[in-house]
Amino acid sequence: PSPDEVAHALRRALERLPAPPAWITFAGNGEPTMHPRFPVVVDRVLAVREELACPARVGILSNGLSAHQPAVRDALLRLDARMMKLDPGPAECVNGVAYDAERLTGAYRGLKPYTVQAMVARGRDWDGSGDAAVAAWLPLLVRADPDAVQLYSLDRAPADPEVQNVSRERLDAMAGAIREVLPRCVVEVF
Repeated sequence: PSPDEVAHALRRALERLPAPPAWITFAGNGEPTMHPRFPVVVDRVLAVREELACPARVGILSNGLSAHQPAVRDALLRLDARMMKLDPGPAECVNGVAYDAERLTGAYRGLKPYTVQAMVARGRDWDGSGDAAVAAWLPLLVRADPDAVQLYSLDRAPADPEVQNVSRERLDAMAGAIREVLPRCVVEVF
């Protein structure tokens, strides 16, 4: 959709609410920052927020793969909150695409303050919660230097029946490992 279509849809939704929402969040089917005019979309959304929902905060759920682009980074920094993905385990299995971890973590450092959201799951031939995956992931997390980390696992059945949930106990153990390497970071388990 064009930036104006996004603004119009947001305007219609906000006008139907009895009170302004606490949050307006970029998320959904696909990666928001991949929109070819993402900075303009941010402009339009922020303008509608100022007009109709001034107390609302604007955030984004993003895989961060475009965060190294200056125009995208600048648009992200204009939002109130950035929740960026950095999942443990092999990226091509967990996220369906491999990425340059150095570029991603470097881009994330430029978005401070921000939160890393990490979904932890297991597949047939991989385990994002396994000792090896966590040992490989923690240095990436340290390089990314988030202000907060939110750990969670599956909440509903995934499209791939071989992908499985990770126990709360394992997530809690991973949270402890994060707190050891990033002692000033707020770590939450959901």
